[in-house]
Amino acid sequence: MFGLFNKNTEENTPEWYAELQESKERWFAFLEKLEAKMEELAMAAIPELKQILKEDDDLYKRTFHNVYSGINGQLNNIRTKARETYEEKIINLYYNINSQVSVLSKHHDLISDFRDVSSNRYYEFENKCEYWRKQIEKTKERDLEIEYQKILGEFETIKDKFNCTQCGGNLTIDKIFLIETYVSCPYCKTQNTFTPSTLGRNLQNIARELAEQRTAHLQEEYESEVEKERELYHEHHKLSLSTIHESNKSVLNEIHSKMKDLEEQRQFAIQNAPKLRQIYLRAMYDEWNKITPDLKEHNEKMYQNQLKY
Repeated sequence: MFGLFNKNTEENTPEWYAELQESKERWFAFLEKLEAKMEELAMAAIPELKQILKEDDDLYKRTFHNVYSGINGQLNNIRTKARETYEEKIINLYYNINSQVSVLSKHHDLISDFRDVSSNRYYEFENKCEYWRKQIEKTKERDLEIEYQKILGEFETIKDKFNCTQCGGNLTIDKIFLIETYVSCPYCKTQNTFTPSTLGRNLQNIARELAEQRTAHLQEEYESEVEKERELYHEHHKLSLSTIHESNKSVLNEIHSKMKDLEEQRQFAIQNAPKLRQIYLRAMYDEWNKITPDLKEHNEKMYQNQLKY
C-alpha cells in the first residue's frame, strides 16, 4: 500500500522525499482508524435506531429523530476531522514543497504522486462515509403503506357515522379531511364542524414521504446517472494524467481513444440526468397528489419551482 514512490527515485533522493513518505503513511493510518471508528459507530447505531423507530409511539417520532441527529452529528465530526487533517497535513505540505521545487526537476513528479495518492485515499474515505451515512439514513424509512392503509381503514369506518348536530340527519364524509371542515347538512342546511382524527390529520405528514417511497426506484435511476458522470470524469482525469510522462505514440493513441469514449459517455450522462430527474419528480408529485388531492394546487407550484434547479 505504501510502496508508491518507486518510480523516478534514485539513490540521491531529495531531502523532502522522506517527509512526504512519512506524511503519506501517517495519513493512511489515520484514515484507517477513522474508518474503523465510523464503522463501529454505524454498526451499533443502525439496529438501535430501527428499534427506537419501531417502539416510538410519538406521532412525530421525536425520540427517534433526536437520537438520529446525534448519530449523524458524530459521523459529521469524523468527516470534519478527516477534511481538516487532509487540508493541514496533505494539501498544505504539497503546496509548501511544490513551491520550492522546479517543475523541470526530475523529482517533481514525486510531489504530484504524493498529492494524487493521498487525495485518492481521501476520496475512498469519503465514499465509505457516504455509504454509512446512507445506511443510517435508511433507518428513517417506515412502512408508510401500512400507516396509509390504517388511515383509509379508519375513514371507511367513520365516513357514514357523522350526524347533523341540528336535525340528527346522517351526513356522509366523502373524503379524508386534513383539517377541521364545515360539512353542510342536506336536510336542514346547518353547517357542521367535522374534526378529523389524529390519524387522519397525519396523512398530510406522511403523504410526501409515501410518494417518495413509491417512486424511489426512479430517484435511484437519476442518482445513478449523476454518480456515473462523476466516475467517468475521474476515470478520464486519471487517463489524462497518465499521458504526461508517456512518450510511446502507440500507447498515447490508445489512451486518447479511451479518453474520447469516456468523454462521450460522460456527455450523455450529463444530458440524461436532468431528464431522469424530471421523470422522477413528475411521478413523485403525481403520487403525492393522489394521496392528498386537496394539496394538488400547492404541490404543483412546488413541482414547478423544483424544475428550475
